[in-house]
Amino acid sequence: MSRLPAAALGLLMLGPASSGPQDLSAALRDLMGIPYAEDAGLDAEGRFVRFTPPGASLPAPGLNCSGFAVAAARRLLGFQGSLAEAGRDRLGDSGAGSPGGQDWDFGWDLVLNLSEGRQRRWVLPEGDRPAPGASGRALQGFRVQDREAWTRLSGRWRKDRVYFATLHRGSGRGLRHHHVALLLRSDAGLGFYQTLPGGRVHRLALDTPEGMDRLRAMFGPGERILILEIQI
Repeated sequence: MSRLPAAALGLLMLGPASSGPQDLSAALRDLMGIPYAEDAGLDAEGRFVRFTPPGASLPAPGLNCSGFAVAAARRLLGFQGSLAEAGRDRLGDSGAGSPGGQDWDFGWDLVLNLSEGRQRRWVLPEGDRPAPGASGRALQGFRVQDREAWTRLSGRWRKDRVYFATLHRGSGRGLRHHHVALLLRSDAGLGFYQTLPGGRVHRLALDTPEGMDRLRAMFGPGERILILEIQI
């Protein structure tokens, strides 16, 4: 069974307040470049396994977007739960036979499960909102293509916060939270971390025109993003 080195499983610890916030992105270095693998995550023991069936081993390291989010939460937030606990259906509204389709709000469930017990809020151009909110349809975030929205948020990001994002498209019963990502602010700027089919875990520099253009090119005009700020 493929496993991450034990030394890489240690949590990132913040130093004294007087020393200033550490570079949180350092906790993700061992994850960068891991290939995308469908339905793949990292369990609490550092093993690369499938979400379903639970614990099924992978022959080589691999993560999907949800698996990357769980691995990042283990390092940044101290999440110690199983992959099943990470994907728990919080409101019982996205199981088999759900009017919106099974797992329609998986990304919304995931980012809230990973940050359970932490102080958190939704970051929106028009003003922050308390989390978790009523459901995965309660807030729609903003369009990924909306340059003005990103500009309004440009001074909002903090180095001592973790930002999980759930990307969704559609509307009404057709809405689906289908992708999750992570944002971190560091001395290097604002990084957008994700993995996509056919690729690897990577970082986009969102405070550069090139990085923002790449993000917009990856997601169509109907794509919206909802960002959750979490205290560590």
